[in-house]
Amino acid sequence: MRQSTKKHSKNGSFGREATCSERQIGRFQKNGLGSCQDSSSVTVADAIHAYFCEGERRGMKSIARSRMSANAWIIPMLGNQEVSKLSRELLEGWLGAVAEAPRRVRTKLGQAQAFAQPPVTDEEKRARKDSANRVLTILKAALNYAVDREFVHIVDPPWRKIKPFRGTARARARFLSMSEQVKLLDACPPEFGNLVKGALLTGCRYSELARLRCRDYNSGTEIPTIFVAVSKSSKPRHIVLTSEGVALFEELTSKKQSPNDLIFTNSIKRKKRNGLESNGWLESDQKRYIKDACTAAGLERVSFHELRHTYASMLLNNKCPTPVVAQQLGHSDSRMVEKHYGHLLSSYVAGMVRATMPVIGIVGTDSFR
Repeated sequence: MRQSTKKHSKNGSFGREATCSERQIGRFQKNGLGSCQDSSSVTVADAIHAYFCEGERRGMKSIARSRMSANAWIIPMLGNQEVSKLSRELLEGWLGAVAEAPRRVRTKLGQAQAFAQPPVTDEEKRARKDSANRVLTILKAALNYAVDREFVHIVDPPWRKIKPFRGTARARARFLSMSEQVKLLDACPPEFGNLVKGALLTGCRYSELARLRCRDYNSGTEIPTIFVAVSKSSKPRHIVLTSEGVALFEELTSKKQSPNDLIFTNSIKRKKRNGLESNGWLESDQKRYIKDACTAAGLERVSFHELRHTYASMLLNNKCPTPVVAQQLGHSDSRMVEKHYGHLLSSYVAGMVRATMPVIGIVGTDSFR
């Protein structure tokens, strides 16, 4: 096991591994019972590796991003630590170090990882603590998995006493007004503009839009929809389209040759990845475009994901019930809608209460009407 750990921590390849072989998984099992061959030698890197192997088998969502986070913030600092020797003091020190470290920035392949400036403002510190909390969640899940599968035997795991930073949630999501949406679209290149329109008219995530194919547009039904087969929640959904949405998807799909063609394409020449050249929108392609468009339009910078927030805010501001908004966004219930858009619901609640509650006649109200 130590040999494997050195390999991961030395070359940093852990986060880039795509699959786990049965031989690798077997290193952590004995006679199919999940018993560790030598529990005293199991390191944090071993536990994380086994956790992600199991995650691949079960179809864990967002596994690629979680692996990148582990490779960046867990393996270098804790990878060689034996799980059985972890302490509360060590883990709290690690969590604090992650929160104080500057964030990683996009770096060209083959170059040393670049970093932003250390966090200085309250917002920067909040964001770093929020990121540290997410990394802590990955670490705890991996270590709990190691204990559950009896790779290690610990009666009172110290990581269960580690508390995440409090008050790290962003208070309010950013929304674009109608005029700001028009300004943004005017500043977008045509193909990226179509992608932005798709987000504003469906509330889809960037990855969901990038995967849409012509067959996912259901125009031959009484209620036109688009079908999102793969989502963050792992639950497929149909998104009802407005007349503007129908017009957009009619225009885009009419130019395609096959039901399997991507609806949103990016014709800019790109280097081949894994031997294949794609005309689709790939991971992180949208970041530079949205940044440049905001600058050209003179708008405060927004992320592509905030177009999804804008879609939700438009529905809520026009009195759409929260369960309907949740269904359109792909949430299992309305709790996430209430969490992110609760401040938009106050006027809706006030209007509904005043419109539906009858006047009992027990107090004079003429002067308050």
